[in-house]
Amino acid sequence: MLGQILRPHSANLAHSCCEKSLIFPFHDHLRFVANVRRGLRPRFTKLGSTGSESPTAVKVTQNKSATPKFDMESKMRFLREDLTHLFDDQGIDASAYEAVVDFRDPITRYSSLSGYLFNIAFLRRAFDPRFVLHDMRPAEDEPYGITTRWTMSMRFTPAAALPTQKYWNPTITFTGTSTYVFNPASGKIFRHIDTWDSITNQDFFSVEGFLDFFKQLLSFYTTPNLETPEYVVLRRGRDYEVRQYEPYVVAETTMEAAGALNRDVLMAGAVSVNPAGPGNKAFNTLARYIFGDNRTAARMAMTTPVFSDTTGTMRFVIGPSAVKALPRLPAPNSPAVSLGREEGGVFAARVFGGYAGEEEASRQAEVLRASLERDGLKPASSVWTLARYNDPSTPAPFRRNEVLLPLKDFDMWL
Repeated sequence: MLGQILRPHSANLAHSCCEKSLIFPFHDHLRFVANVRRGLRPRFTKLGSTGSESPTAVKVTQNKSATPKFDMESKMRFLREDLTHLFDDQGIDASAYEAVVDFRDPITRYSSLSGYLFNIAFLRRAFDPRFVLHDMRPAEDEPYGITTRWTMSMRFTPAAALPTQKYWNPTITFTGTSTYVFNPASGKIFRHIDTWDSITNQDFFSVEGFLDFFKQLLSFYTTPNLETPEYVVLRRGRDYEVRQYEPYVVAETTMEAAGALNRDVLMAGAVSVNPAGPGNKAFNTLARYIFGDNRTAARMAMTTPVFSDTTGTMRFVIGPSAVKALPRLPAPNSPAVSLGREEGGVFAARVFGGYAGEEEASRQAEVLRASLERDGLKPASSVWTLARYNDPSTPAPFRRNEVLLPLKDFDMWL
């Protein structure tokens, strides 16, 4: 087919060259034909012309139009705005992509714009995804590329309609990078490659990637539908998450596990209390406060989780609805209860199921410390926190528990 296309043009061009008394070597002739078919205008140098070229050959030069300057900043601005519509009714701007788009992540691959858009539509229907763009910068190995860092959390939509939703309503979370590569001539995206923080093998059809996906899909721990501190997952690693917590209000008291230990010594971390130790009295004291044992007899909604830490402190979260509804939080009747504000910050969290007894909570905290050391992350304090999300009637296999450690100098790009 290619030969059929080239032959008529070759004959005409050869005849034209002879009329102009040009010597046109065969390899230059082929390059000439190819340039003409691409729409480039050739410039001829006749025999006997002066210059450094050999007088026995013809120089064919391309009168190329200048390649448009690639404006990295404008492309970044475009992506920041366009990605806000990734899963909404408006959708991404399909005109910003070539018809052939090489899209790859560890479990998905498409080579066309239609396939790329189909994948986005499928995720939206099946998983109710939430996408958070954290940052972006020029790609390290692509001169016309931009790399983004993001979090995508997806709740499996069909599970919410099943009678088992109390015990199986999974949220699947991935964090990672996307590298968008632009065609500098058209200014359009022709390649999009995703990587996930939770796996090592990033190649398409990664068994590790599929196992990670199904492990989350088949997780059975439950999170009650109650107010809880707001956070964003910055990185989901192999066996823990890094979260950015917003500030929140708490009511707190000392656990009986702390006994007569000096409060300052506990806060300094010189001595620690097991957060899963005796704390029923502390729990009941805080529960009475939010259910009306306060100066105005105000009742507040139960929240989740219940926090306890190695300083011997137990905390109930005061939900945003109570903070907004009341002119001010009522003072506790009990001198054992105090109100405070947690400033949030960056924490590593490891989730585990079952009963959060003292031995298991300590073991999970040590696993978290080892994971952070493996990945080069540094705790900001030796104090660790246990978070318990479920009421005592929840069967052990469906309970959600966490251990948390504050982090210092966390960089999501490292």
